[in-house]
Amino acid sequence: MPADPLRGRTISNRRRGGALVAVCCVPLGLAVGLIVWWATSWPFGVVSFVLASVVLGVAMWWAADPLARRALGGEPADPVRHARLFNLVEGLRVSVGVRQPELRVRAEGALNAAVCGRRRRSATLVVTQGLLDQMTRMELEGVLAQQLTRIRCYDMLPATVTVATLGIGATLLAPPEPVTAMDRAAVGFTRYPPGLVSALEKMADKGTYVRGGSRVTAHLWFAEPSAGAGQWAPLQDRVEALREL
Repeated sequence: MPADPLRGRTISNRRRGGALVAVCCVPLGLAVGLIVWWATSWPFGVVSFVLASVVLGVAMWWAADPLARRALGGEPADPVRHARLFNLVEGLRVSVGVRQPELRVRAEGALNAAVCGRRRRSATLVVTQGLLDQMTRMELEGVLAQQLTRIRCYDMLPATVTVATLGIGATLLAPPEPVTAMDRAAVGFTRYPPGLVSALEKMADKGTYVRGGSRVTAHLWFAEPSAGAGQWAPLQDRVEALREL
Protein backbone atom coordinates (compact mmCIF):
# COMPACT_ATOMS: atom_id res chain seq x y z
CA MET A 1 0.00 0.00 0.00
CA PRO A 2 1.33 3.48 -0.85
CA ALA A 3 2.41 5.71 2.02
CA ASP A 4 -0.73 7.80 1.63
CA PRO A 5 -3.28 6.32 -0.81
CA LEU A 6 -5.73 9.10 0.08
CA ARG A 7 -3.43 12.00 -0.80
CA GLY A 8 -5.22 12.85 -4.05
CA ARG A 9 -8.60 12.96 -2.37
CA THR A 10 -7.17 15.04 0.49
CA ILE A 11 -5.82 17.69 -1.89
CA SER A 12 -9.10 17.76 -3.83
CA ASN A 13 -11.18 18.18 -0.69
CA ARG A 14 -9.08 21.09 0.57
CA ARG A 15 -9.43 22.83 -2.78
CA ARG A 16 -13.17 22.25 -2.80
CA GLY A 17 -13.47 23.78 0.65
CA GLY A 18 -11.85 26.98 -0.60
CA ALA A 19 -13.91 26.92 -3.79
CA LEU A 20 -17.13 26.78 -1.79
CA VAL A 21 -16.17 29.90 0.13
CA ALA A 22 -15.29 31.70 -3.11
CA VAL A 23 -18.53 30.67 -4.82
CA CYS A 24 -20.53 32.25 -2.00
CA CYS A 25 -18.40 35.30 -1.19
CA VAL A 26 -17.35 36.62 -4.60
CA PRO A 27 -20.92 37.24 -5.88
CA LEU A 28 -21.86 38.97 -2.63
CA GLY A 29 -18.68 41.04 -2.73
CA LEU A 30 -19.39 41.92 -6.34
CA ALA A 31 -22.87 43.13 -5.43
CA VAL A 32 -21.40 45.37 -2.73
CA GLY A 33 -18.76 46.67 -5.14
CA LEU A 34 -21.35 47.52 -7.80
CA ILE A 35 -23.50 49.39 -5.31
CA VAL A 36 -20.51 51.44 -4.10
CA TRP A 37 -19.40 52.03 -7.72
CA TRP A 38 -22.87 53.31 -8.60
CA ALA A 39 -22.99 55.55 -5.50
CA THR A 40 -19.40 56.90 -5.78
CA SER A 41 -16.81 55.90 -8.40
CA TRP A 42 -15.22 52.77 -9.84
CA PRO A 43 -12.01 52.85 -7.74
CA PHE A 44 -14.08 52.79 -4.55
CA GLY A 45 -16.23 50.07 -6.07
CA VAL A 46 -13.22 47.84 -6.77
CA VAL A 47 -11.82 48.34 -3.28
CA SER A 48 -15.22 47.62 -1.77
CA PHE A 49 -15.54 44.44 -3.85
CA VAL A 50 -12.19 43.12 -2.66
CA LEU A 51 -12.71 44.04 0.99
CA ALA A 52 -16.27 42.68 1.12
CA SER A 53 -15.22 39.39 -0.51
CA VAL A 54 -12.30 38.92 1.90
CA VAL A 55 -14.30 39.82 5.01
CA LEU A 56 -17.19 37.56 4.05
CA GLY A 57 -14.82 34.73 3.17
CA VAL A 58 -12.97 34.93 6.49
CA ALA A 59 -16.25 35.14 8.42
CA MET A 60 -17.70 32.07 6.67
CA TRP A 61 -14.48 30.11 7.08
CA TRP A 62 -14.24 30.66 10.83
CA ALA A 63 -17.97 30.31 11.47
CA ALA A 64 -18.25 27.00 9.62
CA ASP A 65 -16.88 24.77 12.39
CA PRO A 66 -19.07 25.98 15.30
CA LEU A 67 -22.14 26.15 13.05
CA ALA A 68 -21.64 22.57 11.87
CA ARG A 69 -21.14 21.29 15.43
CA ARG A 70 -24.31 23.05 16.52
CA ALA A 71 -26.22 21.57 13.57
CA LEU A 72 -25.08 18.04 14.47
CA GLY A 73 -25.91 18.46 18.15
CA GLY A 74 -25.19 15.82 20.75
CA GLU A 75 -23.55 15.84 24.17
CA PRO A 76 -19.88 15.13 25.00
CA ALA A 77 -19.29 11.39 25.22
CA ASP A 78 -18.72 10.02 28.71
CA PRO A 79 -15.50 7.96 29.09
CA VAL A 80 -17.29 5.56 31.45
CA ARG A 81 -20.72 5.14 29.84
CA HIS A 82 -19.27 5.20 26.32
CA ALA A 83 -16.07 3.29 27.06
CA ARG A 84 -16.42 1.09 23.96
CA LEU A 85 -16.61 4.18 21.75
CA PHE A 86 -13.45 5.66 23.31
CA ASN A 87 -11.57 2.36 23.09
CA LEU A 88 -12.41 1.77 19.44
CA VAL A 89 -11.60 5.32 18.36
CA GLU A 90 -8.32 5.29 20.28
CA GLY A 91 -7.20 2.11 18.54
CA LEU A 92 -8.44 3.07 15.09
CA ARG A 93 -7.09 6.61 15.04
CA VAL A 94 -3.53 5.27 15.33
CA SER A 95 -4.07 2.95 12.36
CA VAL A 96 -5.80 5.63 10.28
CA GLY A 97 -3.29 8.32 11.23
CA VAL A 98 -5.39 11.06 12.81
CA ARG A 99 -5.56 12.75 16.20
CA GLN A 100 -8.26 11.99 18.74
CA PRO A 101 -11.39 13.86 17.61
CA GLU A 102 -13.90 15.34 20.00
CA LEU A 103 -16.48 12.62 20.65
CA ARG A 104 -20.16 13.45 21.04
CA VAL A 105 -23.24 11.28 21.39
CA ARG A 106 -26.64 12.29 20.10
CA ALA A 107 -29.75 10.93 21.86
CA GLU A 108 -31.25 9.47 18.71
CA GLY A 109 -32.58 6.00 18.04
CA ALA A 110 -31.51 6.00 14.39
CA LEU A 111 -28.23 4.39 13.34
CA ASN A 112 -25.90 7.06 12.00
CA ALA A 113 -22.67 8.98 12.60
CA ALA A 114 -21.17 12.23 11.38
CA VAL A 115 -17.93 14.21 11.31
CA CYS A 116 -17.31 17.92 10.99
CA GLY A 117 -14.40 20.35 11.22
CA ARG A 118 -12.07 22.47 9.13
CA ARG A 119 -8.89 20.76 10.36
CA ARG A 120 -7.91 17.25 11.34
CA ARG A 121 -6.71 18.25 14.78
CA SER A 122 -10.01 19.91 15.72
CA ALA A 123 -12.48 17.50 14.13
CA THR A 124 -15.65 16.35 15.87
CA LEU A 125 -17.13 12.86 15.60
CA VAL A 126 -20.81 12.47 16.48
CA VAL A 127 -22.59 9.12 16.86
CA THR A 128 -26.20 8.39 17.65
CA GLN A 129 -27.13 6.44 20.75
CA GLY A 130 -28.89 3.97 18.49
CA LEU A 131 -25.62 3.23 16.74
CA LEU A 132 -23.91 2.48 20.04
CA ASP A 133 -26.79 0.37 21.34
CA GLN A 134 -27.48 -1.75 18.27
CA MET A 135 -24.11 -2.27 16.61
CA THR A 136 -21.78 -5.11 17.49
CA ARG A 137 -18.18 -4.25 18.20
CA MET A 138 -17.05 -5.22 14.68
CA GLU A 139 -19.89 -3.30 13.02
CA LEU A 140 -19.21 -0.18 15.07
CA GLU A 141 -15.50 -0.48 14.30
CA GLY A 142 -16.28 -0.42 10.57
CA VAL A 143 -18.43 2.72 10.85
CA LEU A 144 -15.90 4.54 13.04
CA ALA A 145 -13.03 3.59 10.74
CA GLN A 146 -14.92 5.10 7.80
CA GLN A 147 -15.56 8.33 9.70
CA LEU A 148 -11.94 8.63 10.83
CA THR A 149 -10.84 8.02 7.24
CA ARG A 150 -13.01 10.94 6.18
CA ILE A 151 -11.23 13.09 8.75
CA ARG A 152 -7.85 11.98 7.45
CA CYS A 153 -8.62 12.97 3.86
CA TYR A 154 -10.56 16.16 4.78
CA ASP A 155 -13.89 14.84 3.46
CA MET A 156 -15.53 16.76 6.30
CA LEU A 157 -14.08 20.14 5.21
CA PRO A 158 -16.32 20.97 2.20
CA ALA A 159 -19.34 19.60 4.06
CA THR A 160 -18.54 21.76 7.09
CA VAL A 161 -18.07 24.90 5.00
CA THR A 162 -21.37 24.43 3.20
CA VAL A 163 -23.21 24.65 6.53
CA ALA A 164 -21.92 28.22 6.92
CA THR A 165 -23.08 29.04 3.38
CA LEU A 166 -26.60 27.77 4.17
CA GLY A 167 -26.31 25.25 1.37
CA ILE A 168 -25.34 27.72 -1.37
CA GLY A 169 -22.98 25.97 -3.73
CA ALA A 170 -23.83 22.55 -2.25
CA THR A 171 -23.82 21.10 -5.78
CA LEU A 172 -20.02 21.41 -5.65
CA LEU A 173 -19.99 18.87 -2.83
CA ALA A 174 -20.05 15.84 -5.11
CA PRO A 175 -17.00 13.98 -3.79
CA PRO A 176 -13.95 13.49 -6.03
CA GLU A 177 -14.62 9.76 -5.68
CA PRO A 178 -17.80 7.92 -4.67
CA VAL A 179 -18.50 7.31 -0.98
CA THR A 180 -17.78 3.65 -1.72
CA ALA A 181 -14.13 4.68 -2.00
CA MET A 182 -14.24 5.79 1.64
CA ASP A 183 -15.86 2.49 2.60
CA ARG A 184 -13.11 0.54 0.84
CA ALA A 185 -10.42 2.66 2.47
CA ALA A 186 -11.98 2.06 5.90
CA VAL A 187 -11.96 -1.73 5.58
CA GLY A 188 -8.35 -1.43 4.47
CA PHE A 189 -7.64 -0.24 8.01
CA THR A 190 -9.90 -2.70 9.85
CA ARG A 191 -8.94 -5.66 7.61
CA TYR A 192 -12.50 -6.96 8.05
CA PRO A 193 -14.99 -5.97 5.29
CA PRO A 194 -17.85 -8.09 6.77
CA GLY A 195 -17.99 -5.74 9.75
CA LEU A 196 -18.86 -2.68 7.67
CA VAL A 197 -21.08 -4.74 5.36
CA SER A 198 -23.12 -5.92 8.34
CA ALA A 199 -23.29 -2.35 9.70
CA LEU A 200 -24.62 -1.01 6.38
CA GLU A 201 -27.23 -3.77 6.20
CA LYS A 202 -28.36 -3.07 9.75
CA MET A 203 -28.62 0.65 8.95
CA ALA A 204 -30.75 -0.10 5.91
CA ASP A 205 -33.04 -2.19 8.11
CA LYS A 206 -33.25 0.07 11.17
CA GLY A 207 -33.09 3.49 9.50
CA THR A 208 -30.59 6.36 9.41
CA TYR A 209 -32.87 9.41 9.44
CA VAL A 210 -32.15 11.88 12.25
CA ARG A 211 -34.04 14.89 13.52
CA GLY A 212 -33.04 18.07 11.74
CA GLY A 213 -31.30 16.27 8.89
CA SER A 214 -31.35 18.27 5.66
CA ARG A 215 -29.59 18.80 2.35
CA VAL A 216 -27.35 21.40 4.03
CA THR A 217 -25.99 18.93 6.59
CA ALA A 218 -26.36 15.68 4.62
CA HIS A 219 -22.68 15.38 3.64
CA LEU A 220 -21.61 15.50 7.28
CA TRP A 221 -23.31 12.16 7.94
CA PHE A 222 -22.25 8.58 7.28
CA ALA A 223 -25.59 7.83 5.59
CA GLU A 224 -28.64 9.82 4.49
CA PRO A 225 -29.95 11.81 7.49
CA SER A 226 -33.30 12.71 5.90
CA ALA A 227 -35.68 11.27 3.35
CA GLY A 228 -35.22 14.23 1.00
CA ALA A 229 -31.44 14.66 1.15
CA GLY A 230 -30.37 12.26 -1.61
CA GLN A 231 -26.66 13.03 -1.19
CA TRP A 232 -25.15 9.61 -0.45
CA ALA A 233 -25.19 6.42 -2.49
CA PRO A 234 -27.91 3.93 -1.47
CA LEU A 235 -26.76 1.66 1.35
CA GLN A 236 -27.33 -1.46 -0.72
CA ASP A 237 -25.02 -0.14 -3.46
CA ARG A 238 -22.34 0.36 -0.82
CA VAL A 239 -22.85 -3.17 0.43
CA GLU A 240 -22.46 -4.60 -3.06
CA ALA A 241 -19.29 -2.58 -3.65
CA LEU A 242 -17.72 -4.00 -0.47
CA ARG A 243 -18.73 -7.55 -1.33
CA GLU A 244 -16.72 -7.28 -4.53
CA LEU A 245 -13.48 -6.93 -2.54
